[in-house]
This record gives sequence, C-alpha cells and structure tokens, in this order.
Amino acid sequence: MIRIYRHLKDELGFHEIGFAPVTASNQQSYSISAADMESVIAQFHALAEEWLAFALRGEMHGFSNVSETIGELVQGVNKSHPCGAGLGLLGVGPSGDLAPCHRFVDADSHSLGHISTGIDRDKRTHFLTKGHVGAKYDCQTCWARPLCAGGCHHEAFVRYGDTGHANLHYCDWIRDWTDTCLRIYGAVSVQNPAFLRRFAERRALS
Repeated sequence: MIRIYRHLKDELGFHEIGFAPVTASNQQSYSISAADMESVIAQFHALAEEWLAFALRGEMHGFSNVSETIGELVQGVNKSHPCGAGLGLLGVGPSGDLAPCHRFVDADSHSLGHISTGIDRDKRTHFLTKGHVGAKYDCQTCWARPLCAGGCHHEAFVRYGDTGHANLHYCDWIRDWTDTCLRIYGAVSVQNPAFLRRFAERRALS
C-alpha cells in the first residue's frame, strides 16, 4: 500500500490518496486474509505517522484517510449514517435503476427507483431507517459511533446479508484508527493549531 501511495503521490502527482480494503465475503478468492489485513493496518499507521510529521511542519501530506477524519473532528461531525448513500448520493445503473450508491447499482433487491419514475420514497425511507446508527444495537455502547455509524451499507450486506447490520468484523480496527486520528488531532492542536484551520476552511468551501 505504501508503494502504491508513493507512486500516486510522488510519481503521478495526485494531491490526495485514500485507501479502503476490498469488500468481499470470506469465500471470495480476493478477500483479505487476517495476516494481510494486519499488514494493511501497519501501513495505515506508518502513513499516519508521516501525516503527523508533515502537519507539525505545516505541510499537507496527502493521505486522505487521516485528512478526512481530521476534517470531521474539526467540524464536529456526529453521523446518523455511515455515508451519503441514499441521503445526498444515489447510484445510477446502465438500466436507469437508482440505487443507494455505486456499489448497489442494478441490484434488484436494492433499487430505490428509476430515472424515468424518480425515487421510490418508501424504499428510500426503509433503507435509511435500517441504516441509522440508532437502529444498530451493537453500536450503542461504542465510543466511535459518531464517526463510524456502523460502517458501510454494502459491506454489511456482503458480510451479513443486511444493509442495516453493524460491521462487527472491523469494529476493533475502526476504534483503533479513530484513536490514532484523535491522537494526531490532539498533537497538532497543541503543537501547530494554525494547521487545523485549513481543514475548517476547506469544509466551509465544500
């Protein structure tokens, strides 16, 4: 992962790069094994340490997995849903079907309408009600829920067959990552607080 980051940032010149482990059931040949996931997490942390070092010098690093979380902390985000799927975002398939996001396009069981007829409001309401963090029992005692809200709807469907299921298989990883970003936020707020204003300004413009 670090090699890919270096290639995209240093060789191709992308401003920011982010990573997300592939969504797959354990039966898929391309699913990430526990050992491989440990390697991925270690590389996430290595890039996070780089991000912190850059921030303390007043420089943007480009690892958006940290940048996005820091931006949410600066903004004081408290999520009801893990992402904008079905809220401010819809996926449109080649058939014209409307889906909660690009990952669900042309999946009959997750259609939220059609471009010719518009959004099916009852289906959208059902999807959003199931996906609300308040409907996920396992999330109620988790301190990371304001930033996670139970995790990706599609990941939940692939793993548990239910878009409203909490993604329990990566709760420990999410808590660990959130703790890492909180520590980075604390260090930067003490040692270079002016740097954090960039995130407040960027959010205000977005």
